[in-house]
Amino acid sequence: MDDADLLRSLAVDPATLDPAPAILRTVDARRRFGRPCSTCGATAMSTGTVHLARGVFWLDACRDHMLEAFRLRAGRWPAAGDVFAVLREAAAEAGVALTVITDREAG
Repeated sequence: MDDADLLRSLAVDPATLDPAPAILRTVDARRRFGRPCSTCGATAMSTGTVHLARGVFWLDACRDHMLEAFRLRAGRWPAAGDVFAVLREAAAEAGVALTVITDREAG
């Protein structure tokens, strides 16, 4: 699935997306946190980029749409052990630092 297909699947109008810098920095992504989800308008918990014919653009996502984007890009839901690998890969692609914090007591 390419990024244009992803946007169609998420019902995101590409014309509404903000341009992203050609070289991504962690500080650029951090500035995006708390913006509206590109799909539903809820508070975004993650941000990433999509590459379209006319350039690179930010895709901000609430929790549910972030997970949906992972599922669509992977073609399936990641297995429990794969979730962190998917997150690490997405962070590396976006050029952002990622720290995963888990609660071992909660499982």
